[in-house]
Amino acid sequence: MDDLEDQGLPLTALAIAAGRAVETSRPDGLVADPFALALVEAARSHVDFPTSWPADPTAASPLQRPLLLASIYIAVRTRFIDDFLRSGPPTPQTVLLGAGLDTRAYRLPWAGGSRVFEIDHANVLEFKAGVLGRLSAEPRCELSTVATDLSRPWREPLLSAGFDPHQPTSWILEGLLPYLDAAAQLSVLKEVAALSAPGSRAVIERAVPLPKTDEVEAKLRDFSLQTGLSMSEVLARADPPDPADLLTSAGWLCSGYSVQELCAAYNRALSLDAPGLPAPSQEPASGQSRGGFVTALR
Repeated sequence: MDDLEDQGLPLTALAIAAGRAVETSRPDGLVADPFALALVEAARSHVDFPTSWPADPTAASPLQRPLLLASIYIAVRTRFIDDFLRSGPPTPQTVLLGAGLDTRAYRLPWAGGSRVFEIDHANVLEFKAGVLGRLSAEPRCELSTVATDLSRPWREPLLSAGFDPHQPTSWILEGLLPYLDAAAQLSVLKEVAALSAPGSRAVIERAVPLPKTDEVEAKLRDFSLQTGLSMSEVLARADPPDPADLLTSAGWLCSGYSVQELCAAYNRALSLDAPGLPAPSQEPASGQSRGGFVTALR
């Protein structure tokens, strides 16, 4: 099999799967994903992603340390969204926007008749289906995949796949908004609101707004030079819409959760050194780049 980049798959999707594999290997794991390791191994990436929690994480190499730290955040995020889906009355439909290598359709218990829609690029969905097919894995719900680009209009492909806007829906926006520019984020959120029948709900990972300071502008210029992205493209992500504001104005009931709150709830520190929690008044440095989460009920 060709390596990940040759397949055109995003490294971020693989990194998240690797994070779930690491968490699954932990004796105190917040998430059990029996498919994550196979997805990482099948990609044969040139990046040496960790897939298990080391006996001494503080001795990890300089490359592995940030990846292990990322796995802690991925574990907390994944468990929070899993718990959201398991709480409250189930909706007949669930839509994962930017599903990536997510395996919730295969590993979570779903109520009878539940339908799950996964939206992402065709190559991502095809890669995942191929790996899971070779494992003889079967979804635990009625699964429909929708191959489309979420930075472009996606309502019609979703409707064509059988989505019913008159039925309550659970929406999952995990690791999506930070990768869209502000205009595309606004478009996605407005579409979610427009397609949601009463009784719908959503869990959304926020994009982080960038403060307009000289220091931040200088960092953005450096980032632009390093990545080859134009400054206008970088700045297009600088002032994202607030999902809570938008959905509240549309009549939804919203709640916000910081990364620090979720770390406390799941007794995890964003640190390789200390098993205990960080001080309640101090947000971990790695958490400062995160925007937290919004849950919403219509």
